[in-house]
Amino acid sequence: MTKFARSMIFTLFLDVGLPVVAYYAATLLGASAYVALLAGTVVAGLRTVWVAVKQRRVDLFSTFLMLMFGLGLGLSFLTGDPRFLLAKESVTTFCAGAALVGSCVLHRPLAYYAARRFAQSAGGAQLREFEASAQNPALRRRWYQISLVWGAGLIADSVLRIVGVYTLPFDKAATWSQVLLIVAFAGLIGWTLRTKRRAEQRRQEAQHQS
Repeated sequence: MTKFARSMIFTLFLDVGLPVVAYYAATLLGASAYVALLAGTVVAGLRTVWVAVKQRRVDLFSTFLMLMFGLGLGLSFLTGDPRFLLAKESVTTFCAGAALVGSCVLHRPLAYYAARRFAQSAGGAQLREFEASAQNPALRRRWYQISLVWGAGLIADSVLRIVGVYTLPFDKAATWSQVLLIVAFAGLIGWTLRTKRRAEQRRQEAQHQS
């Protein structure tokens, strides 16, 4: 696994995995479902703010994450109903998927800004390589492809999760929601790394043929 891939997985774990860890940690400590879900929301926001402060810049992807956090936090305080709070996570995921698809319509694919963020986390040669290839037409097409696939995947995940929230007993719905989120992201990450490897192989074969 390349350094960039490791950086991508680790960064996504911090962005997505930490709130899930906070949820289960709060549950194990005896917190109510509402408090546990709220803890995950707060951890997600703190992570987003910390990244913005560390990088001393707020790019489009960081702004996108903060808007998602703001939406989630706002919905968290609308009602004390834990089932509604669980549903708001699905609403936030749906909005994230819609934003990814919409960014392609606006010709500002969010996958590009996410990739730049991962490259900044990897640093060194990875960042220089990313900046040097940023205008490559093939890579630009790939950022559109990734944005569309991730957007569609997150929208499908959100629909399945919200159906579970309102059709399953609450305890099972909470577990279903967290597990499905992990499965969705694992699948999307796996697809991203697999197609990235194939693209690199095709590029190397083309270079050898020329």
